[in-house]
Amino acid sequence: MNIFMLRSKPNNIERINHFLNQDEVGIGWYETGDLTGASKEDIRDALKELGYEGQSLLTNLGMVNAFVNTMKEGDIVLIREGATVHIGEVKAYDWKTEPEYVEKRMGHIRPTKWLAHVPFKDLNAEMQSLLKNIRTICKYKGSLEQSELSKYITNEQQGKSESKKDNENESLRLNTIEVLKDLMNNAENESVRLEAAKELLKHLNNE
Repeated sequence: MNIFMLRSKPNNIERINHFLNQDEVGIGWYETGDLTGASKEDIRDALKELGYEGQSLLTNLGMVNAFVNTMKEGDIVLIREGATVHIGEVKAYDWKTEPEYVEKRMGHIRPTKWLAHVPFKDLNAEMQSLLKNIRTICKYKGSLEQSELSKYITNEQQGKSESKKDNENESLRLNTIEVLKDLMNNAENESVRLEAAKELLKHLNNE
């Protein structure tokens, strides 16, 4: 799992609301066209056709290729919005051609699942430094352990596990009540019906 810093300004226009509301992140360079399956050399050629050369070509190539190829499904993306940092898990690269995306010049997209929203000041020094990088996108060179982001991601996963467990427990409780109802109404042995009625009352009183 890699970690990336991404700025929310495709084509130098702030898009943070779009990113959060549409559950996706994107970059500019719309004029390259669809880069699905493009290699680094394909991207280089596309940028050359747009007039990039020299150091400008190398810099822009690095950023576009990072978003299209280096970033993988399941990687973590950090986007800073003032005092808050949004932490998301990215999906596979996608190319958008709908009018909204054409207008915003941000066809290069990755669907994103937002995991946490953390105060910038709570992140460690390495993450704060990463988020201060001036590039559009930048890959963190350290490990997930060094980033200390696990506690935020793990909290999200724990929340899901607890929610799933609660749902399973509720389903089991409802099934138990149905079984007790059936025994209370249909058991041939009177003592079984009485015991079932007592147990059913206990369950109902706990609701």
